[in-house]
Amino acid sequence: MQHPIQVPSVALDSNERNRPEEALRESEERFRTLVQFSFDVYWETDAQHRFIRQEFAETLAEPPVSEIGRTRWEVPYLEPDAEGWRKHREILDAHLPFRDFELARPTPDGGKRYVSVSGLPIFDDTGHFMGYRGVGRHITERKRAEQALIESEARFRTFVDHATDMFMLHSEDGRVLDVNRNACESLGYGRGELVGATASFFDLQMDQAAWRINRDRLKAGGIATLESRYCRKDGTVFPVEIRMREFCEGGRSQIICLSRDITERKRTAETLREMQAELTRANRAAAMGQVTASVTHELSQPITATLCNAEAALSWLETQPPDFEKARQALASIVAEANRGGEIIGWIRSLIKKTPAPKESVDINGAILDVITIARSELLKHDVSIQTDLAPGLPLVKGYRVQLQQVVLNLILNAIEAMNCLDVGGRELRISTAEDASGRVVVAVRDNGPGLDGALVDRLFEPFYTTKPDGTGMGLSICQSIIEAHGGRLWTRANEPRGAAFLFSLPSEQG
Repeated sequence: MQHPIQVPSVALDSNERNRPEEALRESEERFRTLVQFSFDVYWETDAQHRFIRQEFAETLAEPPVSEIGRTRWEVPYLEPDAEGWRKHREILDAHLPFRDFELARPTPDGGKRYVSVSGLPIFDDTGHFMGYRGVGRHITERKRAEQALIESEARFRTFVDHATDMFMLHSEDGRVLDVNRNACESLGYGRGELVGATASFFDLQMDQAAWRINRDRLKAGGIATLESRYCRKDGTVFPVEIRMREFCEGGRSQIICLSRDITERKRTAETLREMQAELTRANRAAAMGQVTASVTHELSQPITATLCNAEAALSWLETQPPDFEKARQALASIVAEANRGGEIIGWIRSLIKKTPAPKESVDINGAILDVITIARSELLKHDVSIQTDLAPGLPLVKGYRVQLQQVVLNLILNAIEAMNCLDVGGRELRISTAEDASGRVVVAVRDNGPGLDGALVDRLFEPFYTTKPDGTGMGLSICQSIIEAHGGRLWTRANEPRGAAFLFSLPSEQG
C-alpha cells in the first residue's frame, strides 16, 4: 500500500528555512534605515584598527572617500593635534568604548569638514578582541555655528569691555553675575570680587528694599532710570546714573544695569546753576538801574513825611499846654512812614542780594502793585499810562516773592521800551490777573506797541538772543527759568488790536 506524498509538510519545512533569512533581511533593512536617518556613516575595523567596512548615508551631498584597509590616523586630518591623537590611540589600544571623538579633514576649497565618531569594541566568544564597530556624524554645520557663536561672544565681550560705561548683569535677587572691565576699573575691585556680591556691596543706596522697588518698576515694562552713589574699594564715593532693564534667559529673569559716572555732569550742573543765579542777580540789578528814579522818589516820600511829622510833633509838644493827642498822632505817622521806607529798602535788598528769601505764600496781586509803585517814575518818564485789571479773591501761590516781582518788573520795562516808537499820549500798558479753569493763576502784561515779528517769536526766550541794540538777551530767558522753577509757564502772543502780550501761569498753593 502506497502512502501519499506529504507536500504540505515539505512546504512547511521550506517556509521554516526561509523565515530566518527574511528576519535577517528585515533586521538589515532596519539597521540600514537606522543608519540612514540617525548617522552619516557606519564603520567597522579589525583588531589592527584598519577599516574593513564603511557604509555612508545616501543623504550625504558629498560622501567621503573610502578608507578601507587604512587606519583612521593614516588619513590626512587637520584635527585633532598630536596630543589628541595620542589620547585616542590609548583608548583604542585599551579596547575601551569611546564617544564623540571629533576629527577635521581638509576640503578642496581649503576649509574643514568635521566628523564626530563613536565606537564600541567587539570580542569573540573567548573574549579575544576582534575590532571596533561604530558610527559617525558630520558636524561641520554645528561646528561653524559654534565657532560663529564663540566669535560673536568674543566681539560682544570686546565691545562691552571697551565701553566707557559700567555694565553689570544681576540675578533676580540683585547678585552680580557678570561685569565688564570698566566696572572693575571704576570701582577698584577685581572681577572675582564683584561677581557673586549683591548690589549693596558697592551701591550705597541700593539695599534689598530699593532693589525690590526697582524690580517692580521693571516688571511693569520698560527701562528704569535712577541716580545713586557708588563706593570704590578705596572708600571714595561718586554719583552715577543707572539704567536697568529686565530680560529672560533660559527661563530665568536677569537684569542688566548700565551705570555712568556723572561726577562731571553734576559739577557742570552746579556751575551752571551758580552762573544762572549770578545772571539772575545781575538782571535784577540792571532792572533796578532803570528804576533808580522811582526808588529815589518812593524813599523820599516817607523820609519827607517823617521829617514833617517830627516837626509837627515838636510843635504840639511846645504849645502851652502841650497837645499830647496831636503829638501822638504825629509820632504814629512817623512810625508808619518809617515802616514804609524800611519795606522799600528791604525789597531792594532782596532783589539784589544773591540768595532769595525762603518760599512763602504770595499774593500775586499785592506783589504786582508793589512793582507798579517802584516803576511809577519810569512809567511817568516815558509817558506810559497803566491800567490794572486784578481779579479779586485769587488763590495764593507758593514761591519766591522777589523772583516773581522780578519777572513782572522785566515785562513792564520791556513793554515801556517797546512803546518808545509811539507818539506821546498813545502809550498804554495793561496788567491783568485771573484764575483759569484748572485753578492756575494767570498774569498778563499787554502793550500797544508795534508787536512781535512772527518769524522771531520762537527765539525770544533763547539765552543771549535780543532785538535791542544794547540788550544782553538774558532778561526773558531768566524770566522763563524763574517761572518754570515755580512750576509755571511763560509765553507770548499778539495783543488786540495791536501790540504784544506776555503771559505766565503759576499753580496755586492749593494745587
